[in-house]
Amino acid sequence: MKRNGKILFFASVVLLGAGPALHAAFSSKSAGTSGAAFLKVGAGARPTAMGGAYAAVSDDVNAIYWNPAGLSALRGKNEFVAMRAEMFEDVKYNFFAFAHPMGAYGTVAIGLSNMNIGDIEKRTADTDAADSTFSSNDSAYTLAYGNDLNDNLHLGLAAKVVRQTLSDTSANAFAADFGALYKFSDSPLSLGLAVQNIGSKQKFRNDSDPLPLTIKAGTAYRIGENWGMSGVSTEDRKAGILMALDLHAPRDNDPSGRAGFEFVHGWSENAASAVRAGYDTGRKRQIEGMGSGVAAGAGITYKFFTFDFAWEPNGSLGNTFRYSVKLRF
Repeated sequence: MKRNGKILFFASVVLLGAGPALHAAFSSKSAGTSGAAFLKVGAGARPTAMGGAYAAVSDDVNAIYWNPAGLSALRGKNEFVAMRAEMFEDVKYNFFAFAHPMGAYGTVAIGLSNMNIGDIEKRTADTDAADSTFSSNDSAYTLAYGNDLNDNLHLGLAAKVVRQTLSDTSANAFAADFGALYKFSDSPLSLGLAVQNIGSKQKFRNDSDPLPLTIKAGTAYRIGENWGMSGVSTEDRKAGILMALDLHAPRDNDPSGRAGFEFVHGWSENAASAVRAGYDTGRKRQIEGMGSGVAAGAGITYKFFTFDFAWEPNGSLGNTFRYSVKLRF
């Protein structure tokens, strides 16, 4: 293994094995102390269906959110993704991203994440009728870049402007994400590291809170590309089974594990379908009820067009659904 690979491999092992230490520094004792909580809502239907185990996968435009180092996997073609999420209590979450490969100069990407809630009732006294209504709108604008340091090691950086508006009050913050991916030359194995939301505090009037800093470490492994049941594999789309494991350590909660699975069958050089499943121990721990922590989904691709769907049951809170369209051109 090359020197860069050894460094990243060692760092991944340290993080993946550092559960007790992370629990002491990043634990549920800090729950509720982060601002801009919408930054923790995962982007993209495909990563969500895989349980959010995406730090070492990140091989498409969704990497702008999960691990910007993965943007370097885009070669020759632009990618655009638009996602819509139907959540609880009329909460709407949208995600858009565009990535442009520049050959040997890497890949640049821009993205927008937005969560909004409308018609929130406002009262100045304990009455049945509301005095008026107001809305909440949270947005993150991202500029990211990813490139390969060599054939194995890929690095990425993302800068964000975070803006939140609640009724007639607003708050702004600035943040950065850092990411690294190591892809083994002699094995379909990859390792990923990402640090998200390093930045200034979010301040509403006299109250300020830190952003939801999160450290992620993961590994992914692909098998079965040459199996008959996997069908046709192309340069842009790998067939077979992809398995992923992540450790997520947020500053405002206990570390959690995530596992993801994807099976892709290539029907021809132009068409493919995928089924996915995942599990998030953190969501299972935080939300009570049947199905909490589980995720599932599917996707279809025809030529330059991909449609993905994800389903997340959240116990007594109900189900959430994500729909995304991805274009390659």
